[in-house]
Amino acid sequence: MKNAGTQSINTKRLFLRRITIDDAQAMFNNWACNAEVTKYMRWKAHRDIETTKFVINLWLKEYDSNDVYRWGIVYKENGELIGAIDVVSPDKVTQSAQIGYCLSKMYWNKGIMTESLKEVINYLFSKTDIKKTESWHHIDNQASGKVMLKSGMQFKEIKKDGDKDNNGNLCTIAVYELLKAL
Repeated sequence: MKNAGTQSINTKRLFLRRITIDDAQAMFNNWACNAEVTKYMRWKAHRDIETTKFVINLWLKEYDSNDVYRWGIVYKENGELIGAIDVVSPDKVTQSAQIGYCLSKMYWNKGIMTESLKEVINYLFSKTDIKKTESWHHIDNQASGKVMLKSGMQFKEIKKDGDKDNNGNLCTIAVYELLKAL
């Protein structure tokens, strides 16, 4: 499969780039420590910055592979790292990619995640062999579903017990997808 790795992406308001260890404090402060932000994630809020540094160090090793796609979202207006977006499950056989994301609560409802998701989908469709993108959200996280719809994805299905929440409990998810136009 043709891969491109994590290359920088510029949008009108955002700069998507690789996350570095120097981003630990911003990541911790802006989203990783916030239980409200991580409420519907698979992982719990970080209790300390050491946890954030540990996660970033794992990610840094993954960047050596050209089939890893993980961007930090920088808000150009203030130069601050405010979120992350990544391909959580690339599938070479089906040429598909599942995309996940997280954003600082201070930047919710500003179209930032929609802008990020649109650009990442465009990047994957133009630079790789990926033919389908997919995302899902906990059924109670309707705001995430709106992001997916605004990004061009279409609702596919509801899956009972389709994922686990950050307490390890099975939860119902809503699945969205977008197929590459041929």
